[in-house]
Amino acid sequence: MVHNAFDAVQIVKECPSRIESVALWGRRLLLGCMDGSLRSYQPQSVDGEDADGAETRSGTIYALRNTMIGFAKKAVTAMDVLQSRKLLISLSDAVTVHSLPDFEAVAYLSKTKGATIYAWDERRSLLAAAKLKRLFLYRFDGNRDFAEVKELSAPDAVKSMAWCGDSLCLGIRREYIIMNINSGVTFEIFPCGRIAAPLAVSLPNGELLLGKDNIGVFVDQNGKVTHQGFISWSEAPATVVIDLPYAVARLIRFIEVRSLREPFGLVQMVPLRDIQLLLSTDEGILAASETSVFHLRQVSIGVQVVQLAASGNFDDALALCKMLPPEDAALRSAKEDSIHIRYGQFLFNQGQYADALQHFGVSSLHLRAIVSMFSSITLPPAASNLPEDNLGLESLNGQSDLSLNQVTSEQLDETTLPDQEEKVTMDAKQRAIALSALTGFLMARRGAVVEKAEAEDTDAAVAAMVEVVQAKRGSNVKRSKPAEKSLDCTGRTRHSRELATVLDTALVQAYLLTDQCASALQLLKGPNYCDVTTCKDMMMNGGHFAELIELYKYNRMHQEALQLLNRIVGNSDTLEASPHENQQFGFEALVEYLKPLGGQDSELILEHSNWLLKNFPEQAVILLGSMDPPISPNLVSSHLKEHAPSLQSMYLEQMLKHDAKSLSSELQNELVQLYLSQVLEERSELQALGKWEERQYTETRKKLLSALDSNIAYNAEVVLRRLPMNGLYEERALLLGKMKQHQLALTLYAHKLHEPELALEYCDRIYSINTSGSSNKSLTFSGRSTPQNPVDQAVKDIYLILLEVYLKPQASIREFDRSIASLAVARSPANQKVGPAHKVKGHVAKKIAQIEGADDRRQNFSSPDSAADSARSDNDEASDAGISVKDVMLKEALELLTRRWDCVDGARALQTLRPDTKLQDLLPFLAPLLKRSSEVHRNASVIKSLRRGENVQVREELLQCRKRVVKITSDRTCFICHKRIGTSVFAVYPSGTLVHFVCYRDQNAKLSLSTPT
Repeated sequence: MVHNAFDAVQIVKECPSRIESVALWGRRLLLGCMDGSLRSYQPQSVDGEDADGAETRSGTIYALRNTMIGFAKKAVTAMDVLQSRKLLISLSDAVTVHSLPDFEAVAYLSKTKGATIYAWDERRSLLAAAKLKRLFLYRFDGNRDFAEVKELSAPDAVKSMAWCGDSLCLGIRREYIIMNINSGVTFEIFPCGRIAAPLAVSLPNGELLLGKDNIGVFVDQNGKVTHQGFISWSEAPATVVIDLPYAVARLIRFIEVRSLREPFGLVQMVPLRDIQLLLSTDEGILAASETSVFHLRQVSIGVQVVQLAASGNFDDALALCKMLPPEDAALRSAKEDSIHIRYGQFLFNQGQYADALQHFGVSSLHLRAIVSMFSSITLPPAASNLPEDNLGLESLNGQSDLSLNQVTSEQLDETTLPDQEEKVTMDAKQRAIALSALTGFLMARRGAVVEKAEAEDTDAAVAAMVEVVQAKRGSNVKRSKPAEKSLDCTGRTRHSRELATVLDTALVQAYLLTDQCASALQLLKGPNYCDVTTCKDMMMNGGHFAELIELYKYNRMHQEALQLLNRIVGNSDTLEASPHENQQFGFEALVEYLKPLGGQDSELILEHSNWLLKNFPEQAVILLGSMDPPISPNLVSSHLKEHAPSLQSMYLEQMLKHDAKSLSSELQNELVQLYLSQVLEERSELQALGKWEERQYTETRKKLLSALDSNIAYNAEVVLRRLPMNGLYEERALLLGKMKQHQLALTLYAHKLHEPELALEYCDRIYSINTSGSSNKSLTFSGRSTPQNPVDQAVKDIYLILLEVYLKPQASIREFDRSIASLAVARSPANQKVGPAHKVKGHVAKKIAQIEGADDRRQNFSSPDSAADSARSDNDEASDAGISVKDVMLKEALELLTRRWDCVDGARALQTLRPDTKLQDLLPFLAPLLKRSSEVHRNASVIKSLRRGENVQVREELLQCRKRVVKITSDRTCFICHKRIGTSVFAVYPSGTLVHFVCYRDQNAKLSLSTPT
């Protein structure tokens, strides 16, 4: 960095005496000379009057106005003007303080006689003077009086001194030390140089710049080095002053200017020789030789910025821009914007893409121009809707957007914007690096862009809703105009969404081009503004099908996504490119896509499930049954019936297992019908092969039996009509049980299937349902049990029905054959044709149906006499028909009574038994029955005795409660007449109050007379 930072102007020429010190007081320039005199200079007058110092001192020659001979006894080696206190501190033979403007001596610090250096601390009003190894501290009390505070001793003669907080940094002969002025404690920093004298300079930020020959080291107030770098002067400086942002050193042949920013580079060499001293003032730097004084005026910051930017020192130019005054905020913003754009373009051409994008990001350069610099990125059509101005990324970060036109061409050098047509040529490696930098740049700014776009969408949706509400309310034209104007304004300024579209589209392309597919998928799965048209071709040609499917999915283009999936999974030869590596597509991809769609588009889901139904039927059925939200089971069932009938039952099974409530009774009935159809088909095939057995259970028949025995809502009568007459007895038994035809069902188990165990299980199931569904007894307050439900009572006799089936086989079989015959008549075509004729005689047909139904359902076990008569009639029929005693299942009947003695009525069971039954065979039944009966009787007797004793006890307690004792003393008086009770007849109120009986009677009589009738 080499530019013109200071302009040197000679303001004093040919001073009569050698200049030893310089000070600036207002518009006056004070020179301390070798002969002890003090000379005062002022700018030359303009038209006989003094010019304004702020204007004339910068370039006008100063003229001698006053000379004070004998100001000091010796040469004035140092001076300082305290502007706010109107004091002048000078060092000659001793430190002397003069008042301004009359230069009257205020204080002569005699102890400082022979001092070589002093330092003034404006913040605490402290003055430190060094005389060889001794230090003197003085405090200014505000009344032009300096009071001595303390005297300290240094390890060696002090050569340089500077304030650092509450301490003093001293440069002695061999090293730098820091001395605490309160305690006098010192500690070493580092050794001094071997060539030059020690040099300590205070910096505005509180740090120190210590010289070590031609090196300047930065330390803090504790002596710790604060910068890794250091200032390397051309030679060892004699004096160093600070004029931000520069450090200016006095060398032998010239004045050297260096930057205080790392790497502390050389800024300028001012060709002034034989300079004796340098002084930093509010108006700039004063440099004095033996007879002349020069003013080093810092060049305008704006001019320096232009010089640095033109020479390519962009970092230093940006640093200087921050030093522009607040009133030039517009100029500073414009210059920084121009520098960032030029710097970014320079770095981009040098291949430093990340740094270049950082500078583009803080400039007003719009996003479209930045993205267009990358030739491999295709801009979406929405980019054409973006305006050329007012799209700076600064505005997206919450900063004010400043157009370059707000600054005049004289204030701002011409900015070279990146040309969208002349794009930098990159090889593959550079392109990957550039795109990686672009992804980081776009991702860092995406949050703010998307947030504004979402807010814009929300505002537009609210405005649309307001317009709809106003239209429904019938708003007049005058009231609707502001809404229309707002919508128009919203439409004109609706650029946040377009900007988000450009950003997301470019970001996805950059991710894919740099093989960051995982990041692209993560972006596409969330809210995004990617343009489908722009990304589609790139993804198809590059084989990025997973990303394209996610893009379709987010934009609700399910038809296109499913078509692409079908092509990938079913017919991949028609694709433009093979899937990208690490992307494996199978039927699972189609399943995972369809599953979350649920009830959004049922027709679309069913349409694209046909391929799965054909190739992966089980997975397809699982998919259709696990939709969230679910598809209507009726719709799915109809679709399966048409396209995959064999899978209909599988689907209904799954729905019944996971969500039975969603299946209607029609679908549940249809599931049973499907099972039955499959079982009938299997039975026909096996019968044709001669392999059918009634006890043979296929997988479908097991499902049918399980369904018939469950709580599925099916029509038992319809299913019963479809059963064959000579088979599937177990299914028929379950159906008859559903229809409450328990005798027929038990007849099948006992005499057709010859399975007493199944018959017993059937009875146990019916009995348990009855006993668990309702209590056996319900007690009233009187302790008596209420009669049971007659339906429950009939079901409770299920074991007696089975007992009768065992003992009366002929009657049971005859009843079963009659029910089969009636069912066959109902199924015959002739009966179906007669149906309309019966409808003519409506009341007759109805009455016939009632009689037949009553005859079919006739089951009566209420009377022991009827049971005995039935037993006798069955025996007679058996003897007449030639049925042997072996046909009667007496053994099974006795085993039933033995195992379920506690569930049957013993008296009715004995009446049902055959007369020739041996009593010995009934012992397993009668023994526990009689035992339980005796236990019940004994328990009842005990309970009766307990209740009687409890009754007696309660009566005794009642008598005790009613018993009352009243004690009459000579002091007790009547509550009414207030006379003593004595031996008179008395009455007692419930509250214990005593009255004469006569008084009580008279009072009651009065009350009865006063009460109206």
